[in-house]
Amino acid sequence: MRDGRIDVGLVLLEPTLDEASLLAAVGDAAKPLVHNGFYRSYLLPKTTVNGRDFRPSAYFKDGQLASVHLTYADPQAEGGSAWENFSFERERAIARDDARWLANALTGIGSLTDAYTFKWGHIWSGFDERSGFSSIVVSYDHAHG
Repeated sequence: MRDGRIDVGLVLLEPTLDEASLLAAVGDAAKPLVHNGFYRSYLLPKTTVNGRDFRPSAYFKDGQLASVHLTYADPQAEGGSAWENFSFERERAIARDDARWLANALTGIGSLTDAYTFKWGHIWSGFDERSGFSSIVVSYDHAHG
């Protein structure tokens, strides 16, 4: 992940990936989330990254991969609504676990830093009050990559 690349099984998500290549690689397994002009996003199948289960989503701007969101594949939400077992406390606990996982994946040390910056972009991990969910967001800065 330090190089901006995330292997999600069916495709390698990386700064140079374009929307057409993603769709060619995963086909109908990519479920459209948002299609609004130049902005498009897709939910990808559940996958395991470095030992943690996620539901990844890929966000494109003008056909170029702009960000990847890794949302913990909570076993308590499987087969039902994510809101059935929702609590702010549980989501904040997931955010803390995400931060530890991310720190281990990037540095081998499980600190609770929630943001990392690289030449290709940055990674943020935390709880978003507006969406009600925690996630890890990998954002690509194409001006430098």
